[in-house]
Amino acid sequence: MPTITASSVNARKRDRLKEAFFMTQNIVRGNLIHNTGGAFHVLRLLSIHQLPAGLLTADHPWVTGLIPQEEELIWPRNIVFRTPVGTLWATPDYVPEPDEAIVGKVGRFLASMVRKSILTPEIPHGPQRRMPHAINYLHGAVHYNGLTLLFNTFAEAMQYLADPRFRRELRRLIRVERREVTLVFRERHYDPQEFAYFSAFVMSHLPWFANVNGAGRKVMWGNPSPYPAVNIINGAWVADISRLRHGDAAGIVRPPVMGGSYFQGDFGVPTRDFHSLERLHAYLINSWVRRRGFRGGLYFVDRRRIEPERYQQYLSTEGREWTGNQPLPNPLRSRWPRRRSA
Repeated sequence: MPTITASSVNARKRDRLKEAFFMTQNIVRGNLIHNTGGAFHVLRLLSIHQLPAGLLTADHPWVTGLIPQEEELIWPRNIVFRTPVGTLWATPDYVPEPDEAIVGKVGRFLASMVRKSILTPEIPHGPQRRMPHAINYLHGAVHYNGLTLLFNTFAEAMQYLADPRFRRELRRLIRVERREVTLVFRERHYDPQEFAYFSAFVMSHLPWFANVNGAGRKVMWGNPSPYPAVNIINGAWVADISRLRHGDAAGIVRPPVMGGSYFQGDFGVPTRDFHSLERLHAYLINSWVRRRGFRGGLYFVDRRRIEPERYQQYLSTEGREWTGNQPLPNPLRSRWPRRRSA
């Protein structure tokens, strides 16, 4: 057996401290500083600089997903990184759809939100149009101008995001292209708890907020999506929406990214399980959303207004039949018994 020396113990302690500092500064930069700034931009667009309906037409690329003059869908062209299709899935008989179909479903889902804000007179804000126009429009910047990284599972994506070379290339992509980035997953039968922890893993490795959306039970600030998708919200949407607000509907249409421009080479490293800080981060966010009761993960929208019937049911049952976010275990409680017994 290898000899354990004082120097090796001290080295491990230093490594743990470095890792904890690395994760903490990313969480502070992304979840507190950067995400707070993004929230203020949304609030500004919902109050001071409100966007009306009808800023886009029915044939606009943000509505159709079609590349101008090519009549080809943008979403497959904006896959900037993808892993080989896997063979091990949560259910043995699962066969993932082709990558083009996966990103197409995610893109069409977001484009349908933009479509709800093109009609004049406007669709009243309520059950038929759940989101304010500004939020519908910004999803155009996410789905059409945005870029996609496609993985099989959360565990696979962790191996890439744990690789400093991969993170540097991802930061270069965002710095050069100035576009939103979404991580999309082929595996549809996922564990919501693992999804929440994965989101916290992303936020502990990158200086941006990461939102979790999928077809399973919601966690954290997640919303519905045809496939699991993690939006790395870097704020590129702000410039696009600013141009739209000033009438530049043509200038907000970005061309596809040229293939082979990014992520050339081999990436991926062995990685650990979720860190206790990541589990705590996910637990705190998820608990905050759960305590919001019926409002849940809709921060900028009053769910009582867009789901009036469900709200009346919620009131009549005093919330007993309300299915909110999936609860996550408190990582602090799981640690205390071990410490007391040590």
